[in-house]
Amino acid sequence: MTALARPAPAKLNLGLHVLRRRADGFHDLETVFLPIGWADTLAAAPASDLALTTTDPALPTDGRNLVVRAARALAAWGGVEAGARLHLDKRVPYGAGLGGGSSDAAAALRLLAELWELAVPDDVLVDLALGLGSDVPFFLDGRPALATGQGERLAPLLGAAGAPYRCPFWIVVAVPDVHVGTAEAYGLVTPRDRDRPALADVVRSNDLARWRAELANDFQAPVEAAHPAIAAARRALVAGGAGYASLSGSGSAVFGAFESEAAARAAARSATGCRVWVEARGGEQVEQVEQVEQVEQVEQVEQVEQVEQGAGRRPKSSAALPPRPVA
Repeated sequence: MTALARPAPAKLNLGLHVLRRRADGFHDLETVFLPIGWADTLAAAPASDLALTTTDPALPTDGRNLVVRAARALAAWGGVEAGARLHLDKRVPYGAGLGGGSSDAAAALRLLAELWELAVPDDVLVDLALGLGSDVPFFLDGRPALATGQGERLAPLLGAAGAPYRCPFWIVVAVPDVHVGTAEAYGLVTPRDRDRPALADVVRSNDLARWRAELANDFQAPVEAAHPAIAAARRALVAGGAGYASLSGSGSAVFGAFESEAAARAAARSATGCRVWVEARGGEQVEQVEQVEQVEQVEQVEQVEQVEQGAGRRPKSSAALPPRPVA
């Protein structure tokens, strides 16, 4: 079989309620996962052993990497003795609340099932994904969903006529060069499970005034207080015309929803010191904007399939993706 490749897209959290701390030390959550087009690409080719390379030298390529762990878990389930040469083109910032590591793991499960010609039942694939992180199952299909439990209980988020929800706004994602550890973030937040609005209903309203009033991320206030650069990035999106702006996950990524393309593009170009992604209404067009010392680079990329690490289960990497050179 020839080499195969698969995109591993990121996600945003539209609202995030930390409801309660469980007896096992984890937390029950409620959030809406929205896939976006910002994606890594994972490639696989037949080989006698298992090996991973990546475009980012800061990433581990051994069992600390979820891609390798996913490959080993699938091979153990299927009794696979063959290996694979895996290569990860890393574009999504990790440790940012965008789910990059979890999406890479899900892509590895799908890709290697095809490479190794395994007929993996859906329930088995979900169990394998859940063993890697509580939000990895979401990335197996990557459709908008309401997530509860630790992020593993998924209900499709449907829009008009029962079709998957499509965001009607331009989205700008800005990632400052800040790391927020998962344990740190949960130590800052106070769980609350009473008088919480239904996030799915709020999102589906597509009413930015209602989003501002009711679509809250419980991590936002304490994380911004601890990391002023994150607060500054979000305020810059609001100043640029975002009708709604929020933290994604436990950060450090923030995003804004814009009603016009012009405002979204202007806000993206003003997000100095951040890595930036621009997504058109419904994810129909994607564009990456690299900000390096107030010099801009805009790179057009192909639209990919819309498809974190662990949604509070696993620590994030502290390494930050280096910016690509600016021509």
